[in-house]
Amino acid sequence: MSEENIPKFFNSKTIPKKNMKDIVSIQTGIKTLDDEIIGLNKGQLSIVSGLNGSGKSSVLSQIALEIVDAGKKIAMFSGELEAYMVMNWMMLQAAGKQNTIGSTRYPNYFYVRDTVVADIEEWLFQKLFLYNNDMGNKVDVVMEAIEECITHKKVDIVILDNLMAMNLGASGYDKFDKQGQFIYMLSKFAKENYVHIILVAHPRKTGGFLRKEDISGTADITNLADNVFIVHRVNEDFKRLSKQTFYWKGDHPIYQYSNVIEVCKNRNIGVQDLFVGLYYEKESKRFKNTPDETRHYGWEREITEDTQYKLPFDL
Repeated sequence: MSEENIPKFFNSKTIPKKNMKDIVSIQTGIKTLDDEIIGLNKGQLSIVSGLNGSGKSSVLSQIALEIVDAGKKIAMFSGELEAYMVMNWMMLQAAGKQNTIGSTRYPNYFYVRDTVVADIEEWLFQKLFLYNNDMGNKVDVVMEAIEECITHKKVDIVILDNLMAMNLGASGYDKFDKQGQFIYMLSKFAKENYVHIILVAHPRKTGGFLRKEDISGTADITNLADNVFIVHRVNEDFKRLSKQTFYWKGDHPIYQYSNVIEVCKNRNIGVQDLFVGLYYEKESKRFKNTPDETRHYGWEREITEDTQYKLPFDL
């Protein structure tokens, strides 16, 4: 349609029809979150924030595995971690506690059994694509590579971890303008390429309980996003500050969890102020819906079904 033929306004009969059932929504594997917001809709943008050590990147790497398990494909940019570090963490989550070995010297160090590494690699082949940081972190270079990956690999979800690790070409005085332009571009990019984009945005320093308004940068980051999530670690600071903010009692059920995902904004359903609790398992780095949950990903099911992959893993 030529530009002169584009209507300036729609009326009740010309508004394009789109029902919720026609929207592709991808499950995160976090049961309560999926039940409440349906999932991550293609064509939309989500922001994830949280303090250092809250579990942001770990939650996202696990969601990446859920996406692969659902038969979808994912492209990831991890600007602060080398590829092998991202892969080692995801390997533990994919393997599960039953397939990890603990170090006799370091109590918090675990690694995956050699016998299953190749099977996990093959399961991830041509489904997970991790950006090579040696290509640089200039935003146009990163996004061009991601667009190419979407075109050739038919990627469904893009994870950008994180905003601060991307070079927007901004100086001090135009930092917020550049951020605003970038967020607008991401929102448009998600629609045009029909993918869901998850962008990690760090919070600024705050003395209180972390809120949506504390996410560092321009207000466009949260204003233009379709979803805003904050990942909290349920430590002593969380307990103290949440009691001050929400007047929760010491026996509040949220304190039984190790981590919490807060839904601060959800454009589609309108969900907000929802706290979704998770249980962290240190041996596998997994976040579990229940303490006794044991997740079996596709690589494990394929072995059970005596099905073998033939292609080597390639990032």
